[in-house]
Amino acid sequence: MTMTAPQNQPHAASAVGALGSVLRQEQAHYERLLEMARRQGERLAGGDLEDLDTCSQELATGLQAASTVRERRERLAAELIAASGADPAVGLSTWLTRQPAPLQAELAGVVQDVRRAAGELARANEHNRRLASFCLDLVEEEAALLRRSLLEDPAGRYDAGARHTTNAQGGVLRRQA
Repeated sequence: MTMTAPQNQPHAASAVGALGSVLRQEQAHYERLLEMARRQGERLAGGDLEDLDTCSQELATGLQAASTVRERRERLAAELIAASGADPAVGLSTWLTRQPAPLQAELAGVVQDVRRAAGELARANEHNRRLASFCLDLVEEEAALLRRSLLEDPAGRYDAGARHTTNAQGGVLRRQA
């Protein structure tokens, strides 16, 4: 059975318009977050810790704003779906496939744009997570090398007990290659 939003009611039309507007706002937030995530990745790769901290703070603020818009979109979508008589558990995309062509035309494109932007943001965040993990592995390996050279290997000494080093270096780099 096809459930449709009542097209003859002004409230339904304004709800569809409001949902479209919020979806466009959500997409804009995701696009801004994507740009920030790309900058964050550049800062991670370049080791610019001061600017990385600034990027992280901007991302946190942007995430809060995007979450607020996402929650508003979820609420408006649930209200619109419920007003049409459909099962409230039905997602917006599924509900849209059961709607008349004019309603689909108004919302389907922007829903896809939000999905695309959210997917790109998720990929950029995963890239940054892996890059940060690699950087932390490098720091850990460097600390281990320093610890071994200063505490375990007398090659770092300049007294009578000095000898040539025999430890292998580059553990993380060798694992990554």
